[in-house]
Amino acid sequence: MRADLEWFRTFKAIFDTGTMSDAAKELNISQPGVSLHLSSLENYIGHPLFERNTRKMIPNERARKLYRQICYSLTKLEEVENSVRKRSGKERMTLCLGVYSGLFSQLIAPHIADLDFNLIVQFGDNDKLSKLLESGSVDIIITSIETPIHNISYQVLGTSEFIVAAGKETDISQFQQLDIENKGQVRKWLQSQLWYSNEKNIWARFWKLNFKKESDFAPNYVMPDKNTILRCLEKGVGLALMPHSICRDSIERGDIICLWKGYVEMKNTLYIGHRKNSILSDEIQQIKEIMTTEFEKCHNESCQPLR
Repeated sequence: MRADLEWFRTFKAIFDTGTMSDAAKELNISQPGVSLHLSSLENYIGHPLFERNTRKMIPNERARKLYRQICYSLTKLEEVENSVRKRSGKERMTLCLGVYSGLFSQLIAPHIADLDFNLIVQFGDNDKLSKLLESGSVDIIITSIETPIHNISYQVLGTSEFIVAAGKETDISQFQQLDIENKGQVRKWLQSQLWYSNEKNIWARFWKLNFKKESDFAPNYVMPDKNTILRCLEKGVGLALMPHSICRDSIERGDIICLWKGYVEMKNTLYIGHRKNSILSDEIQQIKEIMTTEFEKCHNESCQPLR
């Protein structure tokens, strides 16, 4: 891994100003961006550079040595940059986004080229994304859990419908012949299949919701994200609990099968969480509008299952 010049620029700003918030103002980026740059530099070096207290960032000996090594070079570079900036116009802001990888591909990726600001993206589950937002490492997240955090605002993005999706090579003939009202038969058949999963809470919730008991078996294949599961289903055999929006195109092409919605339809409410009174309010509003518009496009149709 190579070091990023912006890490050193951020380090110098923290050293000069003494606080993360003042460094963010000087660099005209968000405080989560400053935090991310510093943690990346410290991970790259292998040692912390500051002692953190409630008021100031206190540089240690390693930080003072590094500052002496880079100060002159960065100062000269900033002089050149300032000269160029006067001729090139407004500086781009940087927004840090935390999101599920599948939703990023679906909602954000098609619009990357149209953004008028820089974007740093981090993938994760609900717990990771909430911690990143609380710590200031990201400015905005998409999550299915509304975690009470000081100075964080939540708005509903929308509702996602889950289905049991089957790979197109899966033998579903027995399922089609089952008495669907016989929950014991249905449960036994489902348990006999190969399963993909990437979320324990969704898996547990499905069995509790439909069969009033915990699952007594585990998924065969645990994947990092739903896009990976989708690719696996398109090429082989197996079942997975999937948001209909993610696999809608694959269902229309006949690459996977919308098998069942369950006895009780399972839906997930997704929220947009972001920091209040952020200097990136314009950028946050822009990314929110993109996500909301694309989400409505992807979730405006319901799946018609085989059973």
